[in-house]
Amino acid sequence: MAAAGLIAGLVVACGPKDLAPGESGGSGKPGKASKSATPTPAKTPGGPKKTPGTPTKTPSSKPSGTAAGGAKALTCAQLQNASLDGGGLEGYGIAGASLSAGRWEGPDGVVIELQPQCAIGDITGDSAADAVGALKISTGGTGKFYTLVTWRNDGGTPVPAAAAELGDRTPVVSLDFPSAGPPRQVTVVYRTRGDDDPAAVVTLTRTAVYEVSGASMVELHHSDAPYTP
Repeated sequence: MAAAGLIAGLVVACGPKDLAPGESGGSGKPGKASKSATPTPAKTPGGPKKTPGTPTKTPSSKPSGTAAGGAKALTCAQLQNASLDGGGLEGYGIAGASLSAGRWEGPDGVVIELQPQCAIGDITGDSAADAVGALKISTGGTGKFYTLVTWRNDGGTPVPAAAAELGDRTPVVSLDFPSAGPPRQVTVVYRTRGDDDPAAVVTLTRTAVYEVSGASMVELHHSDAPYTP
């Protein structure tokens, strides 16, 4: 049974001007030159020459940790207290809810827990680094429903944007934005089972690639390998 069906309906930051080389120390515009009472000494040859053309390093205007789109990159730590409102999570009946230290507990024993796996990268296509994480939703019975979630970067604040259900008792192993390959795609590795296997066991390690489409995270393709606990 889908997690959305099990949980639907629940209530839920004036000093003097610096002189350029060769500039006069007098104030105002230069006027007529007056004769000097003392003859000006001749230059002594052989003095060290100033080396022209030495470039000055210009500091970068991009602050550390700032994404190309201008917003500061999200962090995995921010998800510990992130919103659960919207972004494909409406069917869980948790409107207005937010995690607190990675956990939310609702009526009837429903518990949502943020999983440790997390990836930071631009998956929404706005050049700002988003966050992708996973939730485990327990409904009070044996079901432990895992859901993949994208939090988009809204000026440095994580806002739910899209989600995808991975299934019942399908723990996530890793999340990653590959350094090579198509942009705006995330790879998730998780445990699952074949269609004919009992729901209480996991027999496969699945590696799946997702992208965001509207309020959904859509699987593009996956590959499976045998898994023995």
